[in-house]
Amino acid sequence: MYMYGKQKKGYSSTFWMLLAIAALCGLVLYIHHIDSEIAFYENVKTHTEAEEWPAQKPFVNTAANTAPYVSQTSLDAALSHYIAPEGFTIYSHSEHWDNEKLILLYEELKQNIHGKEIEKLCEIIIYPQESEELNALATYTTAAAAASFYVKFPAFPKDFSVELPVYTGRINIYGGDTRNTIESIAGSLSHEYGHHYTFYYMFDRDARVNHLLGEGEYARLRNAGQHGLLTALEFDQNYSSLRHKYIAEIAAEDYVQLMGSPTTRQVADYYDVKQLVENPELTNPHFIERNAFPQENMMIPLASEVPGLREYFYSFIDTPVRAPSEHRQDITLQITAQPVVRDLTTGVHTYLHYSISWNTPYENAVYTVACFDPYDYTGWGVPIKTVRPGDSASAVIGDYSAVRNRMVYSMDDGLAHGVKVFYVAARLPDGTYYMSEPLEFNFG
Repeated sequence: MYMYGKQKKGYSSTFWMLLAIAALCGLVLYIHHIDSEIAFYENVKTHTEAEEWPAQKPFVNTAANTAPYVSQTSLDAALSHYIAPEGFTIYSHSEHWDNEKLILLYEELKQNIHGKEIEKLCEIIIYPQESEELNALATYTTAAAAASFYVKFPAFPKDFSVELPVYTGRINIYGGDTRNTIESIAGSLSHEYGHHYTFYYMFDRDARVNHLLGEGEYARLRNAGQHGLLTALEFDQNYSSLRHKYIAEIAAEDYVQLMGSPTTRQVADYYDVKQLVENPELTNPHFIERNAFPQENMMIPLASEVPGLREYFYSFIDTPVRAPSEHRQDITLQITAQPVVRDLTTGVHTYLHYSISWNTPYENAVYTVACFDPYDYTGWGVPIKTVRPGDSASAVIGDYSAVRNRMVYSMDDGLAHGVKVFYVAARLPDGTYYMSEPLEFNFG
């Protein structure tokens, strides 16, 4: 025991050792306060989080099975790449995505509302072909890396560093040769970044590993039990048909609605059977936009209609809440049968179509009517018609006929059969989505 006043000059080796240990503990506890340099070692990121799960229950997320980790050799073979100021790299294996377009892709990513979690994104990879094996437009994968913290302290050796595990994220985008514009991949990019955001703040690694996604605040707000949502991450061969029920997928969709970039709010014009018969030059787009389906699971409320959900998403970052310009109002639908009798050369024939109409409480909104089969719902549905401001709020389904040059032309869209659920999605000018009360109709 050394008494104050009888202390020898200098300090013992034990003192320096204790001081070093205390400093190291302080480093771990307050690492965000230290001016440290972080280096990510690619050779450490040799596994995805999927491989840490039991082999019979692999961890998979996003719109299909998680892609295998891409080796560094493949990344070196990329045709173009761009290193973002935040530290992650965007790689392109498609000749349609050069450095200039990768910069535009980075700028598009930044249009999605984000916080410090963007610094934990490791890479974005664009592949030229579609992923037939995964049946996915894009995927998100978590991976492990090592972060080396270099510390300058008198008691430590020169270049002393401490390595700590860091969990990063990777976004894979497929079909770059055909989806070669920012607009064509903006939705996929936002959805996958939604996984990155929600995994970082809402579903951390412990919650995922221990299957606790159903016990958090998000599951409570989304009424996971009431809606029969799947809160585990145990994906199997039925994933494609049940994807719309997985809470991790719903959270990513909510992110797009509440925090996604303006580019994700594109509008596609869908034409009903009446328009197609009377205007043969019209064709429906083969893709699905969010004006018809703001989210994949249209059997649950939209994100903007869930009390407290918007505030919860924004609670993790310093960005002000992006509030809607208008409150939700009621939209009601009516469906009426419209039989039309035609006297053809082959005899009398009745063409039975149905008229759908609704009120328009939102000024300058785009309304899109769509439907789905409640007994065979696997996500999305069938878009029927887009109505822009100033157009009549009505649509036609069923077997429609029209006379041109004394000839009868007809088309049956096949929707007026069995039981269907109809709804109207309203896209406000600020990008907010609201939905009417669903209307179930039995055509017999």
